[in-house]
Order: sequence, then structure tokens, then C-alpha cells
Amino acid sequence: MLARHEAAMKGDLTRRDVLALGAAAAAGGVTRIPEPRAEGDVLAARAARFRELILQVAMGPGGMIIAFLPYDTRRPFQEGEAHHWYMVQNLEEAWGPVSPRPTVSEWYYGENTLWATGWLLWSQILRYRATGEAEALATARKCFRDLSHCFRLSSSIEPGLLGKPHGGCAGPTTSFDQAASPVVFYATYAAELATPEEKAEAVRNLALHGDYYLRRNWVMNHHGNLQRIVDPAHTSALKYLACVYAAYQLTGEVRFRDAAVKYVRQVIQTGRLPWPAEQNEVNHNLFYWAFLCDFWHRMKVESEFDWVDCIRRYWKAAQASFDGDGLIRFGHYGARDGSFAPYPDRWLTRADAGAWPAQAPRKVERRWLSSTCLPNRSLNCAFSAALALLARSHGLDERGHIAARRALLALDEQTLRWWWWDRGNLPAELRPMLNIFAPEVAAAWLVAYWMGKLQKVW
Repeated sequence: MLARHEAAMKGDLTRRDVLALGAAAAAGGVTRIPEPRAEGDVLAARAARFRELILQVAMGPGGMIIAFLPYDTRRPFQEGEAHHWYMVQNLEEAWGPVSPRPTVSEWYYGENTLWATGWLLWSQILRYRATGEAEALATARKCFRDLSHCFRLSSSIEPGLLGKPHGGCAGPTTSFDQAASPVVFYATYAAELATPEEKAEAVRNLALHGDYYLRRNWVMNHHGNLQRIVDPAHTSALKYLACVYAAYQLTGEVRFRDAAVKYVRQVIQTGRLPWPAEQNEVNHNLFYWAFLCDFWHRMKVESEFDWVDCIRRYWKAAQASFDGDGLIRFGHYGARDGSFAPYPDRWLTRADAGAWPAQAPRKVERRWLSSTCLPNRSLNCAFSAALALLARSHGLDERGHIAARRALLALDEQTLRWWWWDRGNLPAELRPMLNIFAPEVAAAWLVAYWMGKLQKVW
């Protein structure tokens, strides 16, 4: 036990060590080193290490952050390497006929680049607010410049587009998730930290970006599939609407404000807040939607709507899904009764289509369904920590930082992968996925960590 405490002081604790320390502390067996001090050192060490990993491991040849890459080689997938059937299936399931499909290696190079860059940018803005450190400003500036570069790349296809840079090249596709992150954070950097030249560039880009949505009548290219994202109303439409409102914030063009508010009202009036359906998958959206409710609450959009109560409900859903270690699981949350049903550990085939999550493509041959081993459970745990702190900031849970600390301590360097660590129930044919580094996990972790520092809870 003493050796574990010495590791804690150096920031080297594994998840198993952390849980063992927590159990020992609860039983009164830890007396040599005060637990809060050890935990604070661990968190600080990991914050430095996780930022370093994103910038040193997930860095493509052109300097942009890579969405996914092999953790052991520290380089992007080369053509022919990303041939695992699961990776190929993901691309083939997603892609439609409107745009040429990238290769598997190109797809995994840039599929989540905008998302990961946005959350890293937000974490460093929060860090700079908390500490004023030059390194925070430098890292935020790197993210801002990367996003400006993506705007420049995308302009060769269409003015105002911010497309996913598959293979490091201009791309025409967008998604709900990669809308508010990174655009809202890009606008925040421009307003708070940018040089005059950077701010002028951001104003130009967001003026074009806001016009892009209106010019296209809200029709987006989602992996080669055209979709009008405002009709019918959906909770996640708030992700795109926040981009247009951010364009208003930076440019002052009221047409952007009016367009965004019109469809925010539609989401409210059609009853799509806080939930899109009666049964909802517990995933990263609990924090994302809560973050957007906080955004619209601060913008005083539809002030008669109780945005803070939505945050409370998302936090309640996350808590309902926690396992015995206080870590979030995948499953279905009942919006009416507050019930949670974790996913079982099993393969689903085409014959099991009725048991798939509502958003799962029905043409898939088979899908691994699990409460703990689906892709990015670690991302969900990091975002659950951020959600706990967001709830705490609104006075919804004064002990939210305790749940946040537990989740952050459970995530060490070995869990910054596309899949959660293997507890022995992951099929052997999927274990190669454990070697894929996902920088958005580290970025989400950093968001939660710096939220906690701003709240002075560690």
C-alpha cells in the first residue's frame, strides 16, 4: 500500500491502484499520506501528461490532431493497415452516395479531428482562466490556428464550410457532434484571447460559416448523406444552432441570431428538451446537451425556459447509470421513470435488430453490445466528470466534485483508447481496438480537470 502511495505522489497510479486506495481509505486503512493531497498530485500529473500525449502522439504529418491512430507506433494508419473488419464496417455503414468515400486510413486520420481539437481548445481556455499560464495560451493558440487552417481547406469546396479533414485534406462532411465543438470554442478564443489579427480572421470565418447554414437551408452532408438538421426538431440540433449563434456573437449580424433562436424555440415547443425520446442511450450526449443548455442559459435565449432543470435531469441520468465504482455505463435511460437498463455483454446480429440502440444502422451484420466495453466508454466517463462539475456550478449537487474526482482518477494513460480497458469480456477479435489512441478522451478529461480547478475543488 505504501508503494502505491509513492506512485500516487509521482502520478503513476493505475485505475486498479486508485480503486484499491479508495476502498482502503473507506475502510480506514490509509493513514500515511492524506488522500486529497495524493489525489491532487495524481490529477495534476495526468493533466500535464494527457496534454503532452495529444500533442506528441496524436499529431499528423501536417500538424493537425489525428482522430485515431495506433498507440504503439505513434503514427497514423498507413494505407492497408486499418483493415480490421470492425474498422472497415464502421466506414461502410456510415457512408452515403453524395460524396466519394475516403479510404479507411483517411477516415481514421481526420474523422474526429475537429471534435478533439475543439475540446482541447476549450480545456486550455479554462486552464488559462484558472492559471494565466503561457503554456495554456500557446496550446489554445495552436488549436485556434488548426481550426483556421481547416476553414481554409474547406473553403476550396464551399465558403463557410468547416468539413472533416479526412486524410488531412479538405472534406465536405460534417456532423452534429463536430458542430458546437469546435465552433463555440473558436469564437470564445477569438473574443477572449486572440490577437487583433486572429480575431479579424475568426470574424471572417464565422461570418461565412453562419451564412453557410442559411444558404444551404440547414441541409448538411453527413458522411455522404444529405440531411436537413432542423426538421423535424431534435435535441442535438442545438449543436448546429450554437454555431450560428456564435457567428452572431462575433460578427453582430442579427440574421444569425434570429435564425438560431427561431429553431431553438422549435426544439423547445416540440418537447425535445431535455430528451429526444422516451428511451435514450446514456453516452457523451448527457454532457454535450447539458453544456448547450448552459450555453443557451447564459445567452438568455428563451429566458422563460428552465435550462438549468435540463442540466439537473442529465446529471440524474448519469448517476442512474453509474456502476459500483461510480463509473458511467452504456445502456438505456427512461425519461419518464428514471430507470436505467445496462446493455448486456453479447453480440447482436441482424436477427437482433429490435434490441439495437435506436441510432444503430439496421444493415449491420453484427455489433458488440456491452455496458462497459463499447467504444469510448472512457470518453463518457471523462464527460460524466465534466457534467458533475457543471451541475455543481449551478448549485444542483454540492458533492458533484467527488463524483468527478472519482471518474478522473479512474482514467489513466492506459484508458485513453477508443475502447475501454478489457475486463476479460471483450471478444478476442476486438482486442486490437484496445491499441487505438483516441485524443478526444484526453481532451475531455482535461476539460473536466480544468473545470474543477476553476471551482477550486482540487
